[in-house]
Amino acid sequence: YIVLVLAAFLVIPVYVSAEEDISPKTLIIYYSRTGKTQLISKILNRYVNADLLELNDPKDRSGTWGYLKSAYEAFRHQHSPIEPEQPDISPYSHIIIASPVWSWNLCTPVHTLFEKNRFDGKKLVLITTANIHIMKYEPYGDDASFIKRFLRDYLREKRDAAVNEVVNAGGEFIGHYHFETKAKTDEELLAETMKCADYVKGKLVEDTEI
Repeated sequence: YIVLVLAAFLVIPVYVSAEEDISPKTLIIYYSRTGKTQLISKILNRYVNADLLELNDPKDRSGTWGYLKSAYEAFRHQHSPIEPEQPDISPYSHIIIASPVWSWNLCTPVHTLFEKNRFDGKKLVLITTANIHIMKYEPYGDDASFIKRFLRDYLREKRDAAVNEVVNAGGEFIGHYHFETKAKTDEELLAETMKCADYVKGKLVEDTEI
């Protein structure tokens, strides 16, 4: 279904005149294990006038075993070979990095990307995808049950850790958008990506105007 939805989407013309296009030079870098992050990245690329780069990982991460192996590596903050290991980001002022969330961390290939590269002088937007929403427990206050408070604080730490990866690699964090993908159809992901595109374009324009 992903291929069909993407194919149908790509035949829809997008008209952006030179006067309307005020976005800075932008690159989307993404990794996708199941194809959902890829679908989101390709649709987003169509609407924010960006270039697109896929990270490739030679490891077989398919199926249940691939899922468990990926979760374990992310939990242990391990690295993996990626291609390209050091992409040319010099032409771009803004970079959007799209990553699945594994064990509440950025996926291993994206973790490796930050480890192997410097993003000095670049403005970065993070896009993450996971089976649940990472803000699920945020509404709970200190009077909530222990487990709810624990999960709230744990997910806060994980969000901060993702931002710190950007900062430690020299980038300037300017925004984050999260997709809850569990049981979502490709059509629903398409609709959500349109909202994400508005968010990202707003961040790019806002940052350009500062």
